[in-house]
Amino acid sequence: MKKPVPISIELLNQLPRINDVRFSRDGARLVWSESIGAQGVIFERKINGKTRRLSGELNARGGVGYGGGDLDVNTTQVVFPDRSGSLFMTFFDQNTKPKPITPAWSSTASPALSPDGKWVIYCYHAGESDGLAITRTHGLSWPSQLALGADFYMQPTWHPSGERIVWVEWSHPDMPWDASRVKLGELGGMQLRLFEEHWIAGGKNHSASQPLFSPDGKWLSYIIRDGDWDNLVLYNLKKRTHKILIKGEGFHLRLPDWIQGMRSYGWNVSSSALYYFRYSHSETTLWKINLPKGKSEQLDISPVQWAVQLDVSPTGDDLVFLGSSTKIPKQICLYRNGRLIITQTDIEKEAGAYCADPVEITFPIPGGKTGYGFYYPPLHSQSNTSSKPPLILHVHGGPTSANTKTFSNDAAYFVSRGYAYAQVNYRGSSGYGYAYQDALRHQWGVADVEDTIAFAQALVAQGLALSDRMALLGSSAGGFTVLNTLIRQPGLFKAGICSYGVSDLLEDARNTHKYEKYYHQFLVGDLSKNRQRFIGRSPINHIKKIKDPVALFHGDEDKVVSLNQTLAIYQKLVENGIPCELQVYPGEGHGFRKPETLKDYYEKIEAFLNKFL
Repeated sequence: MKKPVPISIELLNQLPRINDVRFSRDGARLVWSESIGAQGVIFERKINGKTRRLSGELNARGGVGYGGGDLDVNTTQVVFPDRSGSLFMTFFDQNTKPKPITPAWSSTASPALSPDGKWVIYCYHAGESDGLAITRTHGLSWPSQLALGADFYMQPTWHPSGERIVWVEWSHPDMPWDASRVKLGELGGMQLRLFEEHWIAGGKNHSASQPLFSPDGKWLSYIIRDGDWDNLVLYNLKKRTHKILIKGEGFHLRLPDWIQGMRSYGWNVSSSALYYFRYSHSETTLWKINLPKGKSEQLDISPVQWAVQLDVSPTGDDLVFLGSSTKIPKQICLYRNGRLIITQTDIEKEAGAYCADPVEITFPIPGGKTGYGFYYPPLHSQSNTSSKPPLILHVHGGPTSANTKTFSNDAAYFVSRGYAYAQVNYRGSSGYGYAYQDALRHQWGVADVEDTIAFAQALVAQGLALSDRMALLGSSAGGFTVLNTLIRQPGLFKAGICSYGVSDLLEDARNTHKYEKYYHQFLVGDLSKNRQRFIGRSPINHIKKIKDPVALFHGDEDKVVSLNQTLAIYQKLVENGIPCELQVYPGEGHGFRKPETLKDYYEKIEAFLNKFL
């Protein structure tokens, strides 16, 4: 019998990496941002028309925090940030190059065009300062500062009148999903300055985000944390009253704001209804709520299991979003007349055939609680000598994040090569209620490790894995958990793969980027009061307990986790005689983007697993 051919790295590298999608304001076009290698590109096409590249050779990617907020669009114009720091403007029907409308003096993101197309507000990051700025779209005048004082800003939005704006802000030591707040501002003057601002909603343990004005200008909507879930609230701009429209019960209405420009709901053109996503247990469903009746109805988006970046046509009830499933790579999905339209390319269809449906696994964790994970069976057996395949257990990063029912390059790569592949959503993962997410408070390096071990043991107990044929895989915060698990339970896993992982909590707390500068206060504690906890949970201080082979990967331009952390781990492992491999990728940051890097990365992992697993 002919052995099945595994998916190639070249095929995986050809899959589009789409970041955002929007309707033009006349509803006639789709405009989206896509990553091609390390470059961000803006495309547009008329509905059912030809695709055209708008951004030329520019690197059209937001540069604030972890990125996102790549574009805004009206009927004729598109504005987008470039990695140089400038904002650029281009037009649909003019065959001209994009022109800069701001100087390249700061990092920019989340541009928002005014209703008349004459102004742009946007988020900026310069040195250690963040704020909102405003500029003319003609690019002939210098931008001016609009709002300053908070540590972070995101999601600026115009009122239909052009006389008000709304935005989200938050400050250290909190992360946005813990304490972000919605601000409403009044604009005026020839140069449109901010005359007043009002704190509308949000704050500590009640984070609020995604503010939107209704098209008729009567309402301001936003999502706010309420207990274990989220509510969608309407604020009457005239009466200044708040009304809960959707109360989250067993589902979230948004995802953690790791990047700029995230959207999970939108108004229809008549301001009579909203469309929104519900997120629960790593799946997405689409709903519509009618304002007069206040009743929600579910809309069928199968076979899509995971969806983000919802946008509603400004001229009707068409919807567009980025959708995927465990067998469908992320792509642009159009919902029209009650029907989901997906146009998969041959490459996407071929890639989807390489991944089996996962089985959701629940397992007991300390405290009498339940942990969650997924198990992907292999597409075929590696050999005839074992009834059970070798297993790779993936630990997600964040750690306030989650493994979801979306297409995974890793899963496709490994299951097509005869491996079983598993993903753990340990305490601290999002999508299971805020109590589950907050269970990692001051427990990072403990709870995540306990849950990873418990999941592995459950897989063995259920006959899905062999105790002597398991490997761990993780990057960033996931790499931290990988190293600590190898330290806590030597021999449970026969190998560990750690990419740009945190290994020294003291160094990380002192030298990481601004966005996560105080994240450790939630994850570990106050460094001034809990220094010993930082030392005790840092893998670098317990390397002698690692007895299993380790593969390490890092980019030399990583601004989030210092390369020095990985170099120190490698040196100590070598000194202790532990089989260890290290690969440093030039020009790569926190996450790998270049096709040649990804090819080498997967090939080295496969060779490492063949050697030790």
